[in-house]
Amino acid sequence: MRIGHLKRFLLLFLWLGVSASVLAQEQVPQVPVVIPVAVETGPEDALNRGTPRGSISGFLDASSQFDFDMAAQYLDLRNLPNEVDELGGHELARQLNHVLSRAVWLDDYTVSDSPEGLKGDGLPDYRDELVVIKTQDGDVPLWMQKVPRGDGEDIWKVSNRSVALVPKLYDEFSYPDWIEKLRNAIPEDASFLGIEAFKWLIVIGFALASWPVFYGLARLFLLVFSSPSRPVYPVLRKALTGPVVMLGMLIVASLVIQQLGAGAKAQVIMDAGTLMTIVFIWLFWSLANLVKTYQVTKLEGLGRPGAAKLMHPMTLLIKLAVLLFGVLFWLANIGVNISTVLATLGVGGLALALALQKPIEDMMGALTLFTQAPIRVGDLCRYGTIVGVVEDIG
Repeated sequence: MRIGHLKRFLLLFLWLGVSASVLAQEQVPQVPVVIPVAVETGPEDALNRGTPRGSISGFLDASSQFDFDMAAQYLDLRNLPNEVDELGGHELARQLNHVLSRAVWLDDYTVSDSPEGLKGDGLPDYRDELVVIKTQDGDVPLWMQKVPRGDGEDIWKVSNRSVALVPKLYDEFSYPDWIEKLRNAIPEDASFLGIEAFKWLIVIGFALASWPVFYGLARLFLLVFSSPSRPVYPVLRKALTGPVVMLGMLIVASLVIQQLGAGAKAQVIMDAGTLMTIVFIWLFWSLANLVKTYQVTKLEGLGRPGAAKLMHPMTLLIKLAVLLFGVLFWLANIGVNISTVLATLGVGGLALALALQKPIEDMMGALTLFTQAPIRVGDLCRYGTIVGVVEDIG
């Protein structure tokens, strides 16, 4: 199957999967269960700093938009050492975001969503551990701290004790000089999907540089384990030089972006694994084509052309199943309720099976003809008053 056809199939099924999920959520009645619970909301705050989690989430959101002046509102900038205070809130927020993006993944944040913070952690009531940064000198904990807002209410911010450590952490997690020069040469807010433009240039550069390496390895594998005289050689070549090479390039790009650091928004997008899912579907489709070509050659060599023809619809069925599982996996990654989608597909599949009873019977009859071979090409047969030789079984 050509790459253009593959893209059309993927886009179609991605759209069908999302549509099925939305339709199911609209049609399946949801019975709400209301349990009265006393919820501590904390003080009302325009920046959602009433809880430790709300505060750090606000910082990450502002940083993902490169609004470091806003992000500085989530830092406790009081009583800082002079050399740190001179950097200003904007630069300290930028440096902290840089350290967090390189050293921390979203799953590492375990801060509380309670205005009182996490209880029983051995810390004072006004302090919560944000995350532990692993450095060359050992683990460095960063904290959230409850501080006065100035109107009698207390809110949560990144503690000034942690902010004071930011410049030192930034020095350890800073980029090499050539990356810093590239970063300074590009506007700070130039980004795509939450990743800065200079990082995109580096990631794409490394991915393109890895292409001849993976392509050369694929060609070497072909020379060692196959030959152009074999029927499966063209299919194997397409599989190795297509999805396998692309998979290697994606792995390189993923490793590079992890080293450069990805912000909260970029991490969410990366967790969806959209490109990786497409490449794996492409890879399994190529493997299905490889198996089909091998089996067709084998069956034709055994004098079973009917069974060989059966490999075509079976391969198509396997491809559709792989595509379906790939789409469901992708939908699960982006947060769609898969149970709802499966329920919708189950009802739709049952209705389709009832509507296609006769074609399914014909298909099972064809399956019997191909597998059991009661009639073969060249047989002399009579059907009613018609007598003739079987020329082809389609």
